Amino acid sequence: MRTQKIDTTVTVTAIEGKAWILQGNVQGREIHKGDVLKAGITIQIDDNAQLSFETAHNIEPAQPQGPDDQPATAATNQGQPNPAAGNDVNALQQAILQGADPTQAFAATAAGGAPAAGGGIGGVAGGSGNGGFVVVDRTGDATIATAGFDTTYSTTGIIEPTQTSALLPENQLADADESISVIESGSVSGNVLANTTNPDGPADASVVSYSWGINQNVPPGVASTLTGVGTLLLNPDGSFTFTPAPNYDGTVPPVTYTVFDGLDEVTSTLSITITPVDSPVTLTGLDVAEGEVIVSDSNLPDGSSPNPGALNQSGVFSFSALDGVQSLSVGGVSLISNGVVVATPVVIPSGLGNSLTVTAISFDPLTGEGSVS
Repeated sequence: MRTQKIDTTVTVTAIEGKAWILQGNVQGREIHKGDVLKAGITIQIDDNAQLSFETAHNIEPAQPQGPDDQPATAATNQGQPNPAAGNDVNALQQAILQGADPTQAFAATAAGGAPAAGGGIGGVAGGSGNGGFVVVDRTGDATIATAGFDTTYSTTGIIEPTQTSALLPENQLADADESISVIESGSVSGNVLANTTNPDGPADASVVSYSWGINQNVPPGVASTLTGVGTLLLNPDGSFTFTPAPNYDGTVPPVTYTVFDGLDEVTSTLSITITPVDSPVTLTGLDVAEGEVIVSDSNLPDGSSPNPGALNQSGVFSFSALDGVQSLSVGGVSLISNGVVVATPVVIPSGLGNSLTVTAISFDPLTGEGSVS
């Protein structure tokens, strides 16, 4: 958008685009072909608009050139007759009627309008009149060039330097599964967060709950037990301890636990396997070589030292079977069968007519310890 001030009154002969007359700083009416634009106004033109103008000419009377050409005085203009002018007109008319050349019939008038010398044609005396006004008309078109000029150019965008930022680690919590094994009747410890990836938190990763078997959503720091399998304690910092039940071997139900870092949450699995151990069976209180209970012949009624009370002796022997007791027998008589203790008392006869009476049998499957009385 551009502006142009009109220096001389012009007429709009052609317009391409749009233009308006400015009234102060306010856009006024739109300009059209044929409009006359007065000198001194300012117009507003679209960048791509073009206008053609024609100058509006005023016809002005020519200015007097000498004393003889001065315009009539005020008295003359007020209607006072001019006898000399009337005589000249009559003489000219008569000359034309007689066929004379009017340009040759009269002498040029000197300044002041003196009478012609030597008379004139048709008895007309005096000089020829040459008073009045000379009017000069100006004919011609003038074109005012459209203000401004058209140009072509290309623009280049601002080139911003490429900014390279260091890539930040993705804030994604990750925790791999764990697998561990322990020998039968032994305990195992570890930390499930040892393989956790936590680039930027916002908080430290921690265990918020765990589940295994029938124990579901156990809070961290609280021990839980599966009967016959073992006891597990998993803490918020990921540390854990598992103690298997006596004589249990094989896989433990999977332990699933949830880790949280204040933003992300993941679930992982701890797998525990109990490796069986063939524990030996031990017996104590049965000295086969010397015997634990001794009965002497001398204490018989016909012996050298009869003592009926000495003929009855009692004792206890113990056994240990960490893998459990499947069966226990004395003198061919079963005391434990298929892991089940038989009822007491149990009488075990001998080939000599003597007998052994078992009065009590005890066995703890959790410890594998037992005794026979």
